[in-house]
Amino acid sequence: MFTKLSIICASENDLTALASPDLANLGVVLSAHAGSAKNLARVLAADQPDVVLMDFVGADDKAMEQIEMALRSAPGTHMVLVSPDRSVEFLMRAMRAGVREVLPAPMSTLTVQLVAKHAHSRQPAKMQAPHHAGRVLAMIPAKGGPGATFLATNLAYALSKQDKRVALLDLNLYFGDAAMFLSDSRPVSSVADLSRQTQRLDAALLQSSMIKVNDHLHVLAAPESPDDVDAVTTAGLEKIIDIARRNYDFVILDVSSTLDPVAVKALDLADAIYLTLQLTITFVRAANRMATVFKVLGYPRDKLRIIVNRFEKGGEISLADAEKSMTLKVERVIPNSYAAVRASVNQGIPLIDMAPRDPVTRALQEWAEDLAPSAAQPKVGWLQGLLKSA
Repeated sequence: MFTKLSIICASENDLTALASPDLANLGVVLSAHAGSAKNLARVLAADQPDVVLMDFVGADDKAMEQIEMALRSAPGTHMVLVSPDRSVEFLMRAMRAGVREVLPAPMSTLTVQLVAKHAHSRQPAKMQAPHHAGRVLAMIPAKGGPGATFLATNLAYALSKQDKRVALLDLNLYFGDAAMFLSDSRPVSSVADLSRQTQRLDAALLQSSMIKVNDHLHVLAAPESPDDVDAVTTAGLEKIIDIARRNYDFVILDVSSTLDPVAVKALDLADAIYLTLQLTITFVRAANRMATVFKVLGYPRDKLRIIVNRFEKGGEISLADAEKSMTLKVERVIPNSYAAVRASVNQGIPLIDMAPRDPVTRALQEWAEDLAPSAAQPKVGWLQGLLKSA
């Protein structure tokens, strides 16, 4: 099966050279047109291409509107722009219009070859059986401040270091900053942008919208502005999670403790909910209230997992006290290592890389190992060792 690639070039003089590469060996059929965004609708109708590569010389709002209108009639087309504008504002506007990729200007024969090779690599994926369903894990704080985002981001990183493909979705829609825990890269798109484009949304668009922390870990950021929060709908989120589940081994949701319809939809779709708290009376009470809400929502008891963060042996409230109050077993405890965790967060470097011997690092690695067991021999966890030595 051949992939159809259409080029729209602003310069007629360059068109012959751009159309010259023989791409048949890549399984790509090439057609070339002189023109601009105003010609896109006609090219889409005439060629019915799988991929369009188009010059976009200036930041022209009218041209962007023409692109958006044309792509509404061809939601499956992979649209690639070549532009000198690399600003975040331009990239976000292009994504909202339905553009999948933006490459640096000028357009050249090398650009055409790269896009053709990428189109060729995407073609076999259409023929493959769907990827096995990944596990969706929701991390939610009992109330603000227990370190749920740190755990979500660093657990995701630990899983990625075990060669698992991991998608982290930041669903703290008003104050989300999960990406900052792992990378200094600025997001070019967000969960709000993708929720606006559900008709076009596929695995390629999802991946191109995410920050690449490493080859195995990709992060979809929360909206940059509170004005964009309303764009995130339950239907849009459901499609995002569905596509992520089919393309990643693990999908980790960093969910706000504010249980609005979007948060509830995320929890509905999760295979497990990790309710995070510290051993203080206010957190235990908040966890009790949250557990009651989950019961009303009809979640089975074994879907809820209790995580105690910043655990210190000999505190005023013991694990047994917390379990008795909540009538729930604590599944996992993460030790207190405030200085190392603070440095990791402030520098945006995963703790596993910054402090590989830290007790929190070991606890995260054990957690990841329990979720995705390797062939390694069973080992004694940090807490078990601590209790044995007491």
